Amino acid sequence: MNSFFQDNNSFVNYTAQHYFSVLIFITLGIIFNLIGKYKLKGEDKYRFIVFILSFVFFFQVMKVFVMQYKGVFDYKTDLPLHLCNMSPLFLLLAYYFRSRLAWSIFFLWIMSGTFQSLITPTLHQSFPNYEWWRYWIIHAWLVTGAFYGIVVLGYKIKFSDIFKALLWLNILAFVIFLINTQLGSNYMYMQGKPDGKTLYNALLDWPYYIIQLEFLALFFFSLIYLPFRFIHKKAE
Repeated sequence: MNSFFQDNNSFVNYTAQHYFSVLIFITLGIIFNLIGKYKLKGEDKYRFIVFILSFVFFFQVMKVFVMQYKGVFDYKTDLPLHLCNMSPLFLLLAYYFRSRLAWSIFFLWIMSGTFQSLITPTLHQSFPNYEWWRYWIIHAWLVTGAFYGIVVLGYKIKFSDIFKALLWLNILAFVIFLINTQLGSNYMYMQGKPDGKTLYNALLDWPYYIIQLEFLALFFFSLIYLPFRFIHKKAE
């Protein structure tokens, strides 16, 4: 149990452990999609993905209690207020209420933000530390959970979803910005870039990179939409 809770600060990007972590959790996520598509019917398709995402969200919320148990909880860094941390709840609610529009918004968010977290993780703890488990469960199963809507439920992205996703992302970012100003925190990296080597390093300094992120979000949302546009054209 000590190794589960004790920080080891030994995770290094682009090493065997990085690649193995992505491989094992993405593979499990693919299996979830295959189970939903070929083994489940009707209501069970929705119940299954809501159960999986509830587990993911539970693992995220448990971070608060783990940090408190270790005596290092800091409300400025450990509340589930980053986009990746909130997305399990958002996505499971979309599936629970069977909202294609909500799913499409969260799909665009997840594929633009969470997906790159698999490539450039901001992780410091290696296996078997709790944070290692939490990080990969959240990020890998969010990505594969988002694809569940396409693979299992037949959801598709519409062109108008691009602008709705951008609008709601700005509303959420504004709310988080207000929270940051009250807490002195940096959730969603609204007040500064994350530590480590990430895609943020290629952007301008604060606050100018926030404007860049607006255009990048629009670009990535449009890029993600293109395969759906191609499918729509082919079906006509």
